[in-house]
Amino acid sequence: MKRRYKNLESHFAAILFDFFKTILVFLIATTFALCLKEADVLSDNIYGVYMLAVAVTSSITSGYIWGIIGSFCGVVGVNFFFTFPYFALNFTLAGYPVTFAILLFMSIMSSALTAKVKKAAILSSIREKRSESLNTMSKELLSANTFDEIMQITLDNVYAANQCSVAVYIGSPLEPELVVSKYLSADDERIMESVLEKQVAQKAFLNGENTGVGTNDTVQNCLGTYVPFAKKDKTYGVLGLLFKEASYVETDALKFANLMATQTIIAMDRQEIFEESQKILLEKEKEKMRSNLLRAISHDLRTPLTCILGSSATLLENKSLLQEDISDQLLKDIHHDAEWLIQMVENLLSVTRISGEGAQVKKQEEVVEEIVAEAVTKIQKRFSKAEIRVRVPDELLLVPMDAMLIEQVLINLMENAIRHSRSDKAVYLTVKRLWNNVYFSVLDQGIGIEPERLPHIFDGTTTSKSSDSSRGLGIGLPICKSIITAHGGEIYAKNNESGGANFTFVLPMKGEDENG
Repeated sequence: MKRRYKNLESHFAAILFDFFKTILVFLIATTFALCLKEADVLSDNIYGVYMLAVAVTSSITSGYIWGIIGSFCGVVGVNFFFTFPYFALNFTLAGYPVTFAILLFMSIMSSALTAKVKKAAILSSIREKRSESLNTMSKELLSANTFDEIMQITLDNVYAANQCSVAVYIGSPLEPELVVSKYLSADDERIMESVLEKQVAQKAFLNGENTGVGTNDTVQNCLGTYVPFAKKDKTYGVLGLLFKEASYVETDALKFANLMATQTIIAMDRQEIFEESQKILLEKEKEKMRSNLLRAISHDLRTPLTCILGSSATLLENKSLLQEDISDQLLKDIHHDAEWLIQMVENLLSVTRISGEGAQVKKQEEVVEEIVAEAVTKIQKRFSKAEIRVRVPDELLLVPMDAMLIEQVLINLMENAIRHSRSDKAVYLTVKRLWNNVYFSVLDQGIGIEPERLPHIFDGTTTSKSSDSSRGLGIGLPICKSIITAHGGEIYAKNNESGGANFTFVLPMKGEDENG
């Protein structure tokens, strides 16, 4: 009701303004015509001045009604000011009624033609702007990567093209999955958020047809227009429009809104297909990872279990015949392989934390130095003779991570360096910050990695000919990659020019700007 009152008030103000413009134009025209008469210029065709005034009035006012009013004023003006007896109305002169009718008809035709040209120019300008908006929208939708982006692009372009309040709903308007909106005023927001408007929008959603003002399916007291994002077998949502007033612009705008809705539907279809393809690729990747993991597990479990079985059988069957140092060595081998199996189980537990359906890494900011110290302490308990040299920055580094999983990665990398480098030289664990990332590197001084293995070292799909490759590099590295990827980081391996292998992984620092 308040909106209607404001519309009436605005309409009355526009009428008053047009009235004053019409009066002003004819005052100027009359003054100009009187000056021409005094100067004895165009005295026989003074009505041409008023016809020009009619054309000007039609072009600067809304609609052609003011031009018609101006036509009457022009005829009366000629009779009053320029027809004998002057400054008096006299329509009884011989032949004057015919002249009056002809001049009035010419004036009205001129007014109507001017108004029509003006209207055509306005419509042409509006359509040109809307075509530009449609072209811009199409380009922006091509680069959209999510449904949220598609909705925002649709909202911005429909609002810019129509200059009206806009609401975009994904899903049922009564219980939408997503809503984005732009309103011209707080009153428009209250109207479009009302129960009635929501119900009309819901009707458009269910029927898949335009509903509301300016459509074939109007609803009493409804002020909005609702265009569904619908195709044959599916309705994605609804586009809601609330115009300032009903006019020829609104009818044209509704047709254009349908074109924009079609563009949005095409973008939604494309995004849906893209997301489905991504799901399929993800499932294939998961299946590939499971296959590689099972192959690595079977490969890595077989050797230590065979050794444990063989050593324990020898002790049980030949205990009395074995020398003490041989028995001790067999027990050490059993202990060593049992330790490796425990590490294997810990790796498998790490996998279950990040590979379950819907599982996500629970990250919180951890002090990097503490994580590194904990990992080094654990590895030195198992490899007491190994020399680990640690280099960390002096500054306090806080990185969002799952502490247990990152410790597991560091332990796996250091254990591989100790077991497979074939060197007693020190292993270096280095941490450094570059911009808004933290780099962790584990470097050994051993034989390095076979070049043919480097491209596939983290997927577990290749095996090495070396005798000690049966453990450690099978399951551990694919798990390391899975953990780092789940943290939004990267991991890679290379051989050092001076000898040995270098494994590096990168973790992003939360809340840091690009300049660090």
